Amino acid sequence: MRELFFKLFEMSHFDTGITITAFSIPHFVYLALIFGGIIGTWLAFRNRSAEAKEKVLRFLAYALVVSYLSDFFVHEFVYGGLNTDKLPFHICTVLCPLMAIAQFNRNGSKIKEPVAVLAALAPMMYLCYPASIGDGEPWCYQAVQTMFYHGVLMAWGILSIAFGAVTPDIKKVWKSAVLLVCITLWAKLGNILLEHNWFFLEEDAFYIGLVENGIIPKWVLMIANPTAFFLAVLAVYGICYAVRGKNKIRA
Repeated sequence: MRELFFKLFEMSHFDTGITITAFSIPHFVYLALIFGGIIGTWLAFRNRSAEAKEKVLRFLAYALVVSYLSDFFVHEFVYGGLNTDKLPFHICTVLCPLMAIAQFNRNGSKIKEPVAVLAALAPMMYLCYPASIGDGEPWCYQAVQTMFYHGVLMAWGILSIAFGAVTPDIKKVWKSAVLLVCITLWAKLGNILLEHNWFFLEEDAFYIGLVENGIIPKWVLMIANPTAFFLAVLAVYGICYAVRGKNKIRA
């Protein structure tokens, strides 16, 4: 049975030579499927009741939590042991429990706006450059689980805004700033205790050696990373306000 599971979760099943790497054809196919699925869901439910839209968001939330938790049970067969990179210290992984709180906890509305905005942004950045997806076949477990997780997280964030469950208010953008500071400090704690590179605070996200080669001091990443995300957050708010303005003109 153990050998069967190693076989099921291996990186290559058919020795096709086809691999999924950043900017490969399989990568672009995944992007088309994910963004197409989000757009299709929005088109299918945009005129439905608020209850129907809420069911979609709850379904996505359940799917994300199940995908994240169940993944740890098969790390032995995929990675040969615990993959510490998937512990909840990266922005995308920590957003899973935060999303669950925002979606299901009765007090979750207090953090739903910043969580939804970051859930739309962070996985989008990863999906555009999936550096840690490995080099397995596009249909291997690692590739499917990784793209599914980030795709569902992004779908929940985007559709929470598109369905009106969250209405970004620029007066509350400070909440995103506070959340980013908390995530940065949380990731730094994980890096210190477990000697990892969560939230890319030890080395740059592209691993081109900015810290290792002495181009920038490590502490710069503690400021640069959350600042870059906050600027992206401001861009999301700008897009939301622009869309609302167009809708008012049409009305």
